[in-house]
Amino acid sequence: MKDKKIPGIGERIASLRRSRKMTQEALANKLDVSPKHISHVERDCASLSLYKLAETSRILNCSLDYLVNGRYYDDLLNKMPENLVHILESDDKAEKERLIRYLEFYSELVDRHSKK
Repeated sequence: MKDKKIPGIGERIASLRRSRKMTQEALANKLDVSPKHISHVERDCASLSLYKLAETSRILNCSLDYLVNGRYYDDLLNKMPENLVHILESDDKAEKERLIRYLEFYSELVDRHSKK
């Protein structure tokens, strides 16, 4: 039986890893695999065991469902634009603060408009 891979897992792992400013080597060390293996996984040339995939989701702070299917477990997050979800899940405090300021400004505009 030929080993089938689910498309997109590697791309999602790479995107999440980069958004957390983590190197392939750092992720490999946490998973106890080689950096070369992480590179192959991210290019969909290799796969991780279910155990390592679950550990990857914990390390990257995302659901296993997101890694495998590209869907967020939380329905509210599923309704948000993907770029906002990435900001919320990232460790980039400056981006989160900018988003919060934008939402506060937007909320004020909505309040002013609804009072008219």
